[in-house]
Amino acid sequence: MQPQSHQQYWLGLHLVPNFGIVRISQLLAHFESAEALWREPDASLMRLNLPGALLRRFCEARRSIELEREMEAVARAGASLVTLDDEAYPSLLRQLSDRPLLLYIRGQLQSEADKCLAVVGTRKASKYGWDIANQLASQLASQGITIVSGLAQGIDAAAHRGALQARGRTIALVGTGIDSIYPRQNTDLAEEIEANGAIVSEMPLGTMPLAKNFPQRNRLISGMSLGVLVAEAPARSGALNTVSHALEQGREVFAVPHNVFNLSGRGCNQLIQDGAKLVADVDDILDELDLTHIKAQTRIKTERLQPANDAEDAILEQLSADPIHIDVIVRQTQLPTATVTSTLTMLELKGLAESAGPMQYCRAPDSGR
Repeated sequence: MQPQSHQQYWLGLHLVPNFGIVRISQLLAHFESAEALWREPDASLMRLNLPGALLRRFCEARRSIELEREMEAVARAGASLVTLDDEAYPSLLRQLSDRPLLLYIRGQLQSEADKCLAVVGTRKASKYGWDIANQLASQLASQGITIVSGLAQGIDAAAHRGALQARGRTIALVGTGIDSIYPRQNTDLAEEIEANGAIVSEMPLGTMPLAKNFPQRNRLISGMSLGVLVAEAPARSGALNTVSHALEQGREVFAVPHNVFNLSGRGCNQLIQDGAKLVADVDDILDELDLTHIKAQTRIKTERLQPANDAEDAILEQLSADPIHIDVIVRQTQLPTATVTSTLTMLELKGLAESAGPMQYCRAPDSGR
């Protein structure tokens, strides 16, 4: 990583209003470094073979930016910078035509961050959507894949928590300044992510959660990842905006199938119709991304928990992600009520089943079935 004395010039370039990678690259092409560009006198810059209006706007903006004060603000926010000149800059992100000049980081980016999968979806997640996002993220993270999402409520939070539960790494791309956590309800989650991965933003400090910022953020979620998994999304969803970016960037797109009567999953079913890879379990992702060395390890993990007798097997066959009443299990298995009750308790202890309300049970997310 560059020393701060060099990073401050990249920060200055980043803070020039309305100058993205294209315009800054036009200027940098004439200089050996960001520092050389920043220090070049106005009169010399105005002699470059570039549009005069462009050069005047740059010179005017540069005079109003105090580099030392801006670097101190980054430090007060508990953040660091990774610039386009740093080796730590994610290599997949570097490939984008609209890549950021720099990233604000809380936590740590590591080399394995290039082996990422984005998990996205609706903020109003159903139990099914939450469970599948949490389970898949957990299984992938346990095998060394970094889970990328957007720190939102619902599917994003389920994916981040799944990675953390597996003691894996996760990265949250946010649409605010790195000094602001949005939504507030996820403040504790953000602290866990910072300790076990990174919170990342391209937005200047103090940027508020404006609606226009999130589609811009979404391109980084997909851009940093090998592929994008949509765990649950209605027909209109910000997650589908991330898919659009993924397709433009040449990333793989995955989707979890949903009940056709469930409107919250209609976007996933449409993606599958349009050619997204249907995901029934983690192997579908690992196969498509050609991560077969991870697949074998994942199968060993998911096969550890197995029913111990016929009663457990019969009851487990009745369970799915959707809650089912104990009376229905008794009727379907034709087992005595006492046997069903005691067996469900044992399945809960094994982590194969879980209570979903009074007399209601469902399959545990990590049951492997």
